Amino acid sequence: MLNAKTHTRVLVSPAGMARPRFSAGAAADVARTVATLGRRLDGGGVPPFELRFYDGSAHRLGGGPAADRTEAPAFVILVRTPAAARALASLDELRVGESYLRGDLDVEGDLLAALDLRPFMSRPHPVRALARFVIPLIIGQDRSDRANVPHHYCFGNDFYLGFLDQELGLYSQALYTSDDQSLEQAVRNKLDYIIRACRLGPGSHVLDVGAGWGALARYFSARGITVTMLTLSQEQYTHLEQLAASPAAGDRLRLQLANIFTYDAYRQYDAITLLGVMEHLPDYPKLFAQFERLLRPAGLVYMYFAAGRRKFDVGAFVYRHIFPGNHSPVYMPGLLKAANGTSFEPIALHNDRHSYFLTLRAWARNLEANRERLVDAAGEQVYRLFRLYLWGGANMFQRDGSLESYRVLFQKARGMPSSVIGL
Repeated sequence: MLNAKTHTRVLVSPAGMARPRFSAGAAADVARTVATLGRRLDGGGVPPFELRFYDGSAHRLGGGPAADRTEAPAFVILVRTPAAARALASLDELRVGESYLRGDLDVEGDLLAALDLRPFMSRPHPVRALARFVIPLIIGQDRSDRANVPHHYCFGNDFYLGFLDQELGLYSQALYTSDDQSLEQAVRNKLDYIIRACRLGPGSHVLDVGAGWGALARYFSARGITVTMLTLSQEQYTHLEQLAASPAAGDRLRLQLANIFTYDAYRQYDAITLLGVMEHLPDYPKLFAQFERLLRPAGLVYMYFAAGRRKFDVGAFVYRHIFPGNHSPVYMPGLLKAANGTSFEPIALHNDRHSYFLTLRAWARNLEANRERLVDAAGEQVYRLFRLYLWGGANMFQRDGSLESYRVLFQKARGMPSSVIGL
């Protein structure tokens, strides 16, 4: 796992120094890498790009057989060490990603386009994949969540707030109405939608599961809505504690360091919100059973999430470095099946894949624009991790829908008059 302040090893010879000598084996690694990638990418529709190796050689690949060789490459991959060449030749997504984290591999130019290479890579490591499900069974899901969920949020509050929207700091997909809209306006669009869809107003009480840095809580409390915030992250808890104690919050913000599965409320809520949290909660039947206990009759559950066509379809790089544990994109058939066995009815479903792409692109651009400050806050390797994570997610949402995004509204309304159903 990565820790803040862990700095990468960048292996580049300073200007004016002689290039280091490499063995015949290293030269063979170059040839093997070029040949392997050439075979795998043949006719694959990847934009033209260039490989530049530690021995000074450069090789052009991609673009298809009829590519215009005078066209400028969309990006350049810098292969700085023989180990990086071997990682690239393995076409193992985990090894390639870790080479990038170390600085042995780098990308100049369009990183979004460079990530078009990802579908050509393999994702082995079956033992690691199995372990992330077996361990929660052995130690319990609550203990597993407390150990794993905070990992993604542990690099210091200043780091995250340095690339999120500068008005509220919402770590959740925003809701765009046009491609050129600002991130800040798209965040307001989303929070306004939740208020309308959940029929909230002064005096309403909302349970916000995975409250992040309090963006929803701040926005709602300013409109007279009381919010109870749940988090498993001690870093976030410290931030939220100060927010709840601020004069602007009045008495409308409450806070618990708690897991939704074990949270025992003294009351029932008007609405429950889960903004980008469902991926951490793959036990849908248990989750809806908890919603039954926590929500009043006719109350609403709003959730937004990344989704996949297969449950637990996550690569080793993601669960090793970004989201450890049994984190998984939501599997929509399983989610709807779980709701079907309860008093909850789905009353709205929206596909937000393009909004998620635009959000991740905005975050990635903010990250790059604030590179010096964020590296100082969390270290070079953490910066590289999030740069790869944000652009990688943007690529998957935009290019082919290998990741999907939905907002779904459920109402606790089975057995009630039809007048309470719908938007």
